[in-house]
Amino acid sequence: MEASSANADRSTSRPEFISPQLAAAMSHPTRVRAMCIFNERAASPREVAAAISEPLNNVTYHVNQLRDLGCIELVRTEHARGGRVLERFYKACQRTYFDEESWNVLSQKERLGVTGAVMGMIAKDIAEAMAAGTFFGDDGIHASRSVLQVDDVGWHEISALLERATSELFEIEERVAERAADGSSNTINARVQMLQFRSPPGSAKA
Repeated sequence: MEASSANADRSTSRPEFISPQLAAAMSHPTRVRAMCIFNERAASPREVAAAISEPLNNVTYHVNQLRDLGCIELVRTEHARGGRVLERFYKACQRTYFDEESWNVLSQKERLGVTGAVMGMIAKDIAEAMAAGTFFGDDGIHASRSVLQVDDVGWHEISALLERATSELFEIEERVAERAADGSSNTINARVQMLQFRSPPGSAKA
């Protein structure tokens, strides 16, 4: 599972689950949503608060928690409000990514926190693209819904397939970053959303 769509420095291949610090960071939905933003770009607590519609003091507290856990780092400071306030901008030190093995390490509370935040970000991504008119681009979109009946072996085969697809997405991102660095390509803001979950009995034909 991945809670964000971009690496902070775009210089590493698929990362591994790192430590209990990341699990602790993911145990609260506000920190998960903040990490999604910090993985995409450098941002200040004020910008994060505006992006996720939460009070600044609450977001600042959780940003400090992420900093103390070593999940984000300070990249720059700027004077705001006529120079009266020093605004701090942070970025993620690591991609918020969990493969199947590391996902199993998380507690139920941590899993719920990550999943809830990711689902909220997916909904926001789609709503923003629809409102901006970019959802249906000239080069098309991919939208599919597959209703399947599988056994345990098939379930894990699907999980492995999505792991490989996610890994390849990271590799594509790295190649794009290399081309962008030498000016040979223009980048496009993109979102790729993948979900796999078990449906309740009786819903297989829905």
